[in-house]
Amino acid sequence: MTGNNNLKIYVVLVNLGAWRHTIECMESLLGSTYTNYSCVVVDVKDIDRSLNHLNNWLEKEKDDRFVLISESENKGFAYANNIGIDYALAQNDGHFMWILNNDTVVNDDALEKLMLYYNENKHTDKIGFLGSKILDYTKRDLIENVGGTFNPLTGYSVLIGMGQQDIGQFSGKKMYVDYVVGASMFLPASLIKEIGLMEEDYFLYFEDVDWCLRAKKAGYVNLTCEDSIVYHKQGISTGVKLSGSERNLGNKKYLYTSYLKLYRKHFKYLIPVAYLILVKQMLGKLFRRNKDEARLILDVLLSR
Repeated sequence: MTGNNNLKIYVVLVNLGAWRHTIECMESLLGSTYTNYSCVVVDVKDIDRSLNHLNNWLEKEKDDRFVLISESENKGFAYANNIGIDYALAQNDGHFMWILNNDTVVNDDALEKLMLYYNENKHTDKIGFLGSKILDYTKRDLIENVGGTFNPLTGYSVLIGMGQQDIGQFSGKKMYVDYVVGASMFLPASLIKEIGLMEEDYFLYFEDVDWCLRAKKAGYVNLTCEDSIVYHKQGISTGVKLSGSERNLGNKKYLYTSYLKLYRKHFKYLIPVAYLILVKQMLGKLFRRNKDEARLILDVLLSR
């Protein structure tokens, strides 16, 4: 890469019992055309002897750009990411952060493209977060998203491009978005000093939306770099695919409670909209005879 390879980037990964996927992600980072980075891996609770497997990989690679931190408590996705971010900030040598899901594999030039895009646009836009084009890990021409929109008046969030075949339909377009998804969030380290870390009150879900909304409120714009490509295995990083339906139902509770928290924090005067959306969700679950999830939504609605 030409120019600005002198700017150090910290990549932050969180591992929750999915060490095989974390290793595959790290191996994809080894091929990065942007080489001035450090990767901080935060392991949570050493599930399935993750620490042993990750340490073995580190010893085999002998690459001091990779750092492993152990956290004994699971206090949520944002909390674990903040451990990695705090470590990176304490080194006092990083210019940018790349928050990356551990269930991703990145193109060799994914990080380089983010850096180039930032430098090309920083003089015309006050950039907060940059996202990548997220493609399905298995069907690699299938778009998961190129960022998202959130309309507080309707209560709906839309993942742009979701389910579309990637035929270059977003190429050459400047993609302003309300938020970039947590699978790939690139940002200047200085932004954290202004708007703070990830909000840990969201145990799971909507922490990425919240962070991006805070950036917008501070006068920044969020964009998607379509040339930065990240392949994503949905559900691994949150543990949905690691266990049965009970764990999945527990994650749904976080989804609904975090949705209400987002409204209470950013759109408190529109909180009736959020309640209406959840009531519609509950009725839909009842219609499809999904009584367990309908009861879960009711519990969320009645909780304070």
